[in-house]
Amino acid sequence: MMPVFFSRLGRRIPAVLVAVAGSAALAGNAEAGDPPSVTRWDFGTEEPVPMTIQGDAVRDQPGPRPPEFPDFTPENTAIQLKGKGARIEIADPGGKSAFDFTNGDAITMEAWVKLDGIRPGQPMYVVSKGRTHSPHFSKENQNWSLRLVGGEGDVARLSFLFTAVKGYGEDKWHRWTSEAAFEVATGWHHVAVAYEFGKPESIRGWIDGQSTSGTWDLGGPTTDAPVVDDDQVWIGSSMGGSTTNSFVGLLDAVAVHRRTLTDEILAKRFQRKGGSQGVLVESNTMPELGDIPENEVLVQISEGLADYRRWPYAAEMPKETDRWMGDAFLLPRVPRRYDDWGIRSSWKAPLLVRMGGDVALPEGTHRILVRARALARLWIEGELVAETEPASGSSPNGHDLVTPLAEPPHPGLRVKDYKHQEVFGTVSIPPGTGTSRVVLELIAGGKRQRTETGEVTVAIESADGSTFSILRPEGLPELPLTDAAVEPVLAGIRQSLDDFDDAHRLAAEHSRDSFWERRHAHARDWVMAHPAPSPPGEGHPIDAFLDAKLEEVRAENAALSGGQNGEFHQKVLPVLREKCFRCHGEKEKGGLKLDSLEAALRGGDSEIASIVPGDPGASELVERIRSREEDLVMPPTGDPLTGEQVATIESWIRGGAPWPEPPIPADRLAKTPRTSDEAFLRRLSLDIIGLPPLAEEVRDFLADSSPDKRTRAIDHLLADGRWVDHAMGDWLDLLAENPTLLNQSLNSTGPFRWFLYDSLHDGKGLDRLVTELLLMRGDAAHGGSAGFAMAGENDAPFAAKGHIVASAFLGIELQCARCHDSPYHSTTQRDLYSLAAMLSRQTVTVPATSRVPAGFFEKKARQSLIQVTLKPDEPVTPDWPFAAVTGVTDDASLDALVEKPDDSRERFAALITSPENRRFPRVMVNRLWKRLMGAGFVEPAHDWEGNEPSHPELLDWLANELVSHDYDFRYVTRLILTSAAYQREAASQPLVALTTRERLFAAPGHRRLTAEQVVDSLHAAAGVPIDSEELTFVHDGSHPLGNRLTLGVPRRAWMFTSLNNERDRPSLALPRAQAVVDVLQAFGWTGSRQKPIFERNVDPNVLQPGILANGVLVQNLSRAAAGSELAELAIHAESPQALLEELFLRFLGRKPLPTESEEMLPALAEGFDDRLLPPEQVRPVAPPDPLPLVTWLNHVSPEANSIQLEVEKRAQRGPAPDPRFRSDWRETYEDLVWSLINDREFVWIP
Repeated sequence: MMPVFFSRLGRRIPAVLVAVAGSAALAGNAEAGDPPSVTRWDFGTEEPVPMTIQGDAVRDQPGPRPPEFPDFTPENTAIQLKGKGARIEIADPGGKSAFDFTNGDAITMEAWVKLDGIRPGQPMYVVSKGRTHSPHFSKENQNWSLRLVGGEGDVARLSFLFTAVKGYGEDKWHRWTSEAAFEVATGWHHVAVAYEFGKPESIRGWIDGQSTSGTWDLGGPTTDAPVVDDDQVWIGSSMGGSTTNSFVGLLDAVAVHRRTLTDEILAKRFQRKGGSQGVLVESNTMPELGDIPENEVLVQISEGLADYRRWPYAAEMPKETDRWMGDAFLLPRVPRRYDDWGIRSSWKAPLLVRMGGDVALPEGTHRILVRARALARLWIEGELVAETEPASGSSPNGHDLVTPLAEPPHPGLRVKDYKHQEVFGTVSIPPGTGTSRVVLELIAGGKRQRTETGEVTVAIESADGSTFSILRPEGLPELPLTDAAVEPVLAGIRQSLDDFDDAHRLAAEHSRDSFWERRHAHARDWVMAHPAPSPPGEGHPIDAFLDAKLEEVRAENAALSGGQNGEFHQKVLPVLREKCFRCHGEKEKGGLKLDSLEAALRGGDSEIASIVPGDPGASELVERIRSREEDLVMPPTGDPLTGEQVATIESWIRGGAPWPEPPIPADRLAKTPRTSDEAFLRRLSLDIIGLPPLAEEVRDFLADSSPDKRTRAIDHLLADGRWVDHAMGDWLDLLAENPTLLNQSLNSTGPFRWFLYDSLHDGKGLDRLVTELLLMRGDAAHGGSAGFAMAGENDAPFAAKGHIVASAFLGIELQCARCHDSPYHSTTQRDLYSLAAMLSRQTVTVPATSRVPAGFFEKKARQSLIQVTLKPDEPVTPDWPFAAVTGVTDDASLDALVEKPDDSRERFAALITSPENRRFPRVMVNRLWKRLMGAGFVEPAHDWEGNEPSHPELLDWLANELVSHDYDFRYVTRLILTSAAYQREAASQPLVALTTRERLFAAPGHRRLTAEQVVDSLHAAAGVPIDSEELTFVHDGSHPLGNRLTLGVPRRAWMFTSLNNERDRPSLALPRAQAVVDVLQAFGWTGSRQKPIFERNVDPNVLQPGILANGVLVQNLSRAAAGSELAELAIHAESPQALLEELFLRFLGRKPLPTESEEMLPALAEGFDDRLLPPEQVRPVAPPDPLPLVTWLNHVSPEANSIQLEVEKRAQRGPAPDPRFRSDWRETYEDLVWSLINDREFVWIP
């Protein structure tokens, strides 16, 4: 039946007549053979049906016209809609009208459109029926609609949307979006969409006569019928005139047909002189990757795609950015991105990743498996074999359901990665094919998506359909898709990617070499012109300086040991210590201290001097010790001073109250003996790489009789890349690195740990490392130095950074200056904010939250120690306030050390690292000396004001050595390690507590292992890698990295961070990581560094022996678990003696003493010969059942809590014991291991 419509007079006329009547302006465009249309709107002088114009619409605008569009008349006009609800309304004639479409009806909608702009994701309605938000109809009544939707890169795609009768909420909506698009602001385009309701595969689109496929990207395909009612037809808007859905541009020749138009008809619609322009059609052919070397798989990366939800158009195909060569269609990650200085940056997402290789596929028909997280497609010999869908969004607030465990494609095979798609295709290989070109394309990253691929896999099913093998190029061995086969290959791939990243980073860093060579040449020249004091003797320079100071102090000691000096220390000081220091020593009762002459002269709150030298009668102290009045007598409790004691004090004051330095005890002046070889190697290994030596390394060292073996051991360990891991803990504390896995908190930072690690790994000089840190480059979330710029929830972040930098690199404490002038230092609030202004590259003011309230200073009886010399809201300009302290001034001479003289941040970095700055190298050398010798020349190391160095000449000499050797920290480290002073036995007490005068370094200080050394030593000695979850709560690549960090799986203790779970939900716990963190925290580590940590709390506490004796980590590591190194040692041990020696060498770095052997061997020997069960009695250990993964996306689910509680139980239970042992002997063996861990030697550096 021919469609009909109503004329303006209400007469029923054939719709074909309507179409012809309405196309007067379209010369030749609507041909005689065209199908009938419901109607057509050409926006000329007459319209075929009544319509109402609403909003800002302008008629009689030039439409498509010749000569550009020869099929149109020169007078052809269009209508301009200016958005904001501007539209054309056409009433529906009533039930079952020609505008109503349901299942079985075909529809084609077409129009000419001209757009000047459209936002990504913005829908613009062209023509539609329903969804007008009329009060007479449901709001979910979209019968049909032709729309345009914006894409990335100023493009528009076709969009078809309708509401199904069935379903609820979003399930009712079904949207199709075209793959092809056109660039906006490229003139007139003809667009069309055709669909037969009930047949979702029938959908097609056309742009400028070119057909395009698309995707049902909302609601998916459906056979359900659409909603049909009598709502209006609208052109140009929807949803009551919603601005966000309104068309902005020109429209012409809008038509609706009750059939599907053919390619031929729609190709004729678009006739333009010069052809189509700006149409973007997806490339649907296998890409050409050129020659690929045999036995290799090319991984090609191109960044900056327009959209992650579709394949790039041929015209927007990005150029190759990078490439890496693998040997299997298996990829765990893409290479890292670095900026042009070699600092970690981020890829410009989305990425197009292509893997290609030539594979010898067996003849016949085979199933192919593809696993990918997001959009991917596999080509084999030009044929499309399999495709996956674009990455889908997830709940931002944790309300996703827990994803069920994936099932393997066949029993015993490796399952897909979390939230990965797994699709299958079929390929037929003719006989005699040889190799086939295989190409996998995938997209990584995009809007709210990370550039993380997860484990990408392509595999082929075996001929018998029982298994899959990962595709590899011809000539390589088969790689079964099993955990046992894939895991070692993945480890090799990761190492290859790490090596690739290292090479790329180093190549980028080399671009800066010429600049730093000039800087270092200038530094060497400066040192030559400003030499440090020469070593005062022969031999090792460090020992010469130390020996000279020792001799000097010995001479002073002799002078102090007799006469009046001796009388003070033998008679006067004991009285003061016994009767006065309890209240007026560390305590300051009444504001008075009597533990130094200076304090006694100053007096207390009364401001009356306690001692007046030469005049006992005027001395308040004498009056008090003589008094018997309850309110005056000193001491106020206990026995008063005897007459003899009072006479001693009076005599001392009468003689001028001399308070000479006490003689230094003789034991502190005596050099300790040289360490044993066993102790030396253990100390050296712990000090350089943070790990104890292996048992075999100890044996080899002890067997080596060459005189230079210590020097060779030093050089060997300094060349070991693991020295970086040991150095990291100090740097993270010093610079207050504070990444958070969940929400940002006070002073949270980016993970700039990776910048530090890369810089130390690559051997950058300290001046370069600090400069690049302060320039804050790269990507903050990916580990660039830009992460140092962050200070979460801090309204003056650069003031916080100024405090960190000044204390870390200059020994200037500015913490108090955040809110006021420093009461106990010479620094002011202006000093700190001047640094903040330099770092922020602009004038700053003190925020209101960092000001002392004016009321604080009111009604003060005495002048407050706190002073504020910076006026409220006073602007502070970039300025260098520390010229006098450092020796370097911010003047024109600094221009030679920077590339951008106008950049205050770069100038700040140069002022810190310039050789003219004498404080920087001295502070850094002091920190290194403290780490290796137990105390610094200056203490505390972060606050030098008023604290003189114990060995100023040696400090200056080491500082010059650092500067003249390109700020190479390892060079100075070697100087210290090769000294006799370092190689002596440790002192019996820590050196930090001694006064400057007493720190002579006749022996190194007694040092406990750091928290990181404890954890790393436990794992190294037990031969077990750290067992931890990945430090993240996002495992599917969703959520930007800046919102939810990923810090990877820790392999060393420094890699952990705070696991604080402020929501107190079991689902947000990481139980295996927590077992490690518990040990770290017991030994003074903290993962939440809201401010720099200059001195960890190393005082003994009850947690330390408790965590080693009963903690989860030690229980698990001391177990002879199935397949563990401890189990294998016991199984293959030749004798109890050999096994005991191996354990001592592993855990304590030495052989057992005879007394220890006598005590321990009997227990180990009992049952040794029968320690193993007969093979037939051994029951293999079954692995625990896998558990679903809990993430941030599903952590609110009650099931997530249950899962993580089970994970916690398993972590506490630990690994199963090796079933080959008799349990009674194994438990004795484990008890021995436990006892060595709990020996005090284990946590102390010898």
